Amino acid sequence: KYFMAARALNEPYSGGCGSFMLQMMIVSFLQHRERHAYNCRLANTMNLGSLLLEFFELYGMDFNYLTTGISVRSDGFYFAKGSKSRREYFHQPSRPFSLSMENPFDITADVGKPSFRMQLIQKTFEVAMRVILSHTAEPAVETESILASILPETEEMRKRATLFKVSKIEEQLKKHGSAAGTKRSESDSNMDASSGSSSD
Repeated sequence: KYFMAARALNEPYSGGCGSFMLQMMIVSFLQHRERHAYNCRLANTMNLGSLLLEFFELYGMDFNYLTTGISVRSDGFYFAKGSKSRREYFHQPSRPFSLSMENPFDITADVGKPSFRMQLIQKTFEVAMRVILSHTAEPAVETESILASILPETEEMRKRATLFKVSKIEEQLKKHGSAAGTKRSESDSNMDASSGSSSD
């Protein structure tokens, strides 16, 4: 929601993606992801960064807005929005790129109908995905905060970045400490061995 609000794309009356539709998009994404993992017997990891990237990839690049509608009923499914039973409620000839999202409380209602800026929203998701990939794929573009590259920085994000830096420093200190301890142990062992041979 913050991502959308930062780009003034969060209000349906101005063609943006409202909270309810965004929730339905997220629910549908998780439903299909879980089903795919189950069917392919994959480990369904729940890393928040990976989920965000996959969400952007789905709705920014992979999803076919022209032909496909979304329902979250019955564990979630896609439908052809031009089919006989759906066309009357979900096909918009003047806005073919709109996201057809079935309202689970009224299956003839299209939650996505007011969102006439869906093409811009799709492009925004695609750009965000590519920006994140530029910081995570090799060769990676260095940044203090990957999230700050797609979101205006907040105090909470600054605190998390600081905590992350502190934890990294602590890890390095522990590694150096254990390495130094190992060297001391080896040195002590060598001294013991040499003193033992001298006494012999």
